[in-house]
Amino acid sequence: MTNNIVHCTKKFTKTVVYDVENYGVFGGWGIAGFSASIINVMKYFFMIGVLFAGAFFALNHQELAEIQTSSPKKEIVVVAVGDTMLGRFVEELSLRHGFDYPFASTSDIFSGADIVFANFEGAIPKVHEKTPNYNYKLSVPQESVMVTHRAGINVVSLSNNHSGDFGAEGYANTVSVLNNAGIATVGKYSDYVYEQNDMKIRFMGWNDTFTHFATSTFSKSIRSSKKDGEFLIASVHFGEEYATTSNARQKSVAHTLIDAGADVVIGTHPHVVEEMEIYHGKPIFYSLGNFIFDQYFSEETQKGLAVKMIIKEGAVEYEMLPIDLAKSQPKLNANVAVRKFTVFRQ
Repeated sequence: MTNNIVHCTKKFTKTVVYDVENYGVFGGWGIAGFSASIINVMKYFFMIGVLFAGAFFALNHQELAEIQTSSPKKEIVVVAVGDTMLGRFVEELSLRHGFDYPFASTSDIFSGADIVFANFEGAIPKVHEKTPNYNYKLSVPQESVMVTHRAGINVVSLSNNHSGDFGAEGYANTVSVLNNAGIATVGKYSDYVYEQNDMKIRFMGWNDTFTHFATSTFSKSIRSSKKDGEFLIASVHFGEEYATTSNARQKSVAHTLIDAGADVVIGTHPHVVEEMEIYHGKPIFYSLGNFIFDQYFSEETQKGLAVKMIIKEGAVEYEMLPIDLAKSQPKLNANVAVRKFTVFRQ
């Protein structure tokens, strides 16, 4: 725009100079020449005024457009993934290839996410000893934690059957190490609320594998915690291991969570992907399957599902991303279509 203004100014200046040179402002034409010259000068200043006024409004319009363009979007992007275990044989692979080994191909899965939410299977005791293969007391090395955060995972659920593998002290150390690495934890007696652009996402978690609580317990905890305007992601560890469909208990718990105010239910524990259901307009993902694990004995345990949620004020866009695990390295399965759907918020 500035170049155009300079160009136009030079053009009209040349025209006026030409008029002045031929007719004179005061001489050669008497009163008539004088009047004509005055009119030409007045035209010149009028045109310059119009040009600068136009430039002023154009620049203001451009600045306004830039402000509108740079204003933050009213949305939060969350990617939820399934069972994530960094000990046992995964640790052995990490010792061979580097602790970032499991995350070599996760950038496409996490792309664009503000929050990456995972089920953290295992504990981080103060004194770590590598878990022998086929042992179920899962110890995770601290070296894996910073790499996990660097890869993009910044919120984890500890509401599962392995976070207490090393007792209360081990659980407390797990929370401390994760938090110090910049990873928020959801678990016993603790929710996590993420706030951005005046929007709030609340994460809550339950473990339903040891004790089957009365469903009223779930309802009470949601109603006492969720605040108006919050989007609630309910994570629950439940179901039967290696079962590809949900059972009656899972349905009862998930429906109760939705009825109590959850906006989406994320299920973990079966280590295989289970079905998705829309209940009262809200999605339930009964099991996301494995994300990082060392269960190589079946095709089902080496497939997973990531759920991408683009949460806006009036709607949530969901993308179901199919995942393949190759020796504990998850990556997008490009041969399976990504399923997308939208749920409108009430």
